[in-house]
Amino acid sequence: MSRHIAALAAGLLLLTPTIHSQPPPAPTLDRVGFPANYQATFKKLLTFDRPDNGQIRVVWANPVAADTPAWLPYPYGSVLLFESWTSKRDAQNNILLDENGRFVPDTLTTLFVKRKEPGFGEAYLHNRNGEWEYTGYRPDGTTQTAPAASGNCAICHLDAGAQNDFTFRRERFGIDASGAVPLATLSHYRFIPGDLTVRKGTVVTWYNDDQVQHQIFSPGAFNSSHMTNGASFSRKFDTVGSFEIRCSLHAGMRARVTVRE
Repeated sequence: MSRHIAALAAGLLLLTPTIHSQPPPAPTLDRVGFPANYQATFKKLLTFDRPDNGQIRVVWANPVAADTPAWLPYPYGSVLLFESWTSKRDAQNNILLDENGRFVPDTLTTLFVKRKEPGFGEAYLHNRNGEWEYTGYRPDGTTQTAPAASGNCAICHLDAGAQNDFTFRRERFGIDASGAVPLATLSHYRFIPGDLTVRKGTVVTWYNDDQVQHQIFSPGAFNSSHMTNGASFSRKFDTVGSFEIRCSLHAGMRARVTVRE
């Protein structure tokens, strides 16, 4: 009897259809278009270093998008793209930094492009984010991420929210934000961390995560401009010693950077 049961079970497994996960809904035609000569006609908005994967993202906008204030939706005809670069590494695969503490571009791999036009995005169905559509291109203009595979792009951009017109980091495009990897932040009227130890030659970048403005200074050493929410300030520490860090707008905000050989 057990043999018959085993044979029956095997037969049922063979008859059971294989279930394949379906890609999310997306357009089938490329209505975005490769933006040839964008470096001559678009405005560079931000260069953003990603420490989790060593990627460098350089964000560009066509004139229509670049002239749009951060608090307004992008008008029709807006095109945004980011270049995806690999970063240079040493023999141990550590990310190399330039003299300003920034990642060093190595190879341009992809241009991810989004365009806003009337009626765009309908094909994303429940994942639609406004009237944007997405396509990824190689530097030579050939397609890397076809429109039919751009459903995940739409899903990702849902997280940016309608208040930002489904565009990440939009609030930093019009303010003094460098895109450098921060070593410290300003949050809840505090420097975090309050005590930071670095090696000589390190570039320290602070980001303001508060809703209020701050202004960083170190007595007799340096002074930042007023930093709104999302803004950053960087300083290279070339001298061994201990540096008191303060906010000129909030006397109780104090921190220290210790520099060692």
